[in-house]
Amino acid sequence: MVTQMDVARRAGVARRTVSNVVTGFPYVSDDVRARVQQAIAELGYVPNRAAQQLRTGHSGVVALVVPEMGVGYFGELCTLIVEEAAAHGIGTVVAQTHGIREREMAEIERLIALQPDGLIVSPLELTSADIGSIGGRVGLALIGEHFAGSGVGSIAVDNIAASEAVVGHLIHSGCARIAYVGVAGPAPRFNELRRTGYTAALRTAGLPAVREAHAADFTARDGYDAGRALADRIAGGEEIDAVFCVTDEVAIGVLRALHDAGLRVPADIALAGFDDITEGQYSIPRLTTIAPDKRGIAQRAVALVRGENARTDPVDFRLVERESTQRASA
Repeated sequence: MVTQMDVARRAGVARRTVSNVVTGFPYVSDDVRARVQQAIAELGYVPNRAAQQLRTGHSGVVALVVPEMGVGYFGELCTLIVEEAAAHGIGTVVAQTHGIREREMAEIERLIALQPDGLIVSPLELTSADIGSIGGRVGLALIGEHFAGSGVGSIAVDNIAASEAVVGHLIHSGCARIAYVGVAGPAPRFNELRRTGYTAALRTAGLPAVREAHAADFTARDGYDAGRALADRIAGGEEIDAVFCVTDEVAIGVLRALHDAGLRVPADIALAGFDDITEGQYSIPRLTTIAPDKRGIAQRAVALVRGENARTDPVDFRLVERESTQRASA
């Protein structure tokens, strides 16, 4: 087994210098650090993290818990958090929960047992009591507005203001019969907040709300089913000239359903989503959306679990106008 002393001999440095490089000690010259890292790579040295944690009090790892790694928004956010942590010399362990409270608690307990330096969680069903218990045992950063108004801090975009902005864009583009596609039944808080922003924008403009179309979940497949139901309503004579979807993932499913029903976006009906996922940038037409500052979310989350002060005000967002709403504005 390759030891730190083997690396030290190869690099021509003291064993303590190798330890400093492995643990991320900042006061090592670039030249020495490069020689040690080259020796590590050549010899295939793997640090003993358990021993490292005993010496430093830090594991060099943070844990990340999200509902779905395969959903566009969370997939992109996971990547950004992993890269942000890596930029600080920190590894990341990731778990997914499908937004089920029992699974959220089980994964969090499993990860805390690994003694990470911090825990980043995007909770959907945890309670304030759950969070209080978890926060007392590990450094904690929360992502999303699940606990907005509860006294528990979190890193989140202002979903109401952002939804008002995108629906306001549809209204200013000439749309007057705008439907909201949300998720039926008990759903994450952001679903309700985005619905609130939608109705607020309509109320400000003096426009009536259109009967909501419901997706069973936040997937493109469920969005497709909701889109077919909308197309059937339009075929039955209901006037709908725009659709705002709770997420881009849902919007992409709606987009396909409208196309299959012979409706053209945006010529017949405008369409907008929320999250600015990569797929929406390459769909036909490209999707108008709200782009939260996902990189800013990642930076704040990692800063919090590293024990640094981080902003807790709402994360920045911007309205990204693309082809899916250009019918009226053109």
